[in-house]
Amino acid sequence: MTESMTELVGTAAMVLAVAGVWLNNRQRRGCFYLWLVSNTLSAGLHWQAGMTSLLIRDAIFLALAVEGIIKWHHIQKGDGHAGL
Repeated sequence: MTESMTELVGTAAMVLAVAGVWLNNRQRRGCFYLWLVSNTLSAGLHWQAGMTSLLIRDAIFLALAVEGIIKWHHIQKGDGHAGL
């Protein structure tokens, strides 16, 4: 991947991550979908760069985003708890 493409992917990941936080602060479930994409892009960059610790962090964040999607789905259906 060229340096400019790496920078473009990194910028896209950052914008999506920030937008995800913005949505989360407004209690919007869409935040988790943005984080899925953001963390996938970041994981690809970190894998390419050989940054194992950050790749592991990205994988954990991906799992947490999936967990968030599932939990919010159950809350919306009325069979979960909305507490923090």
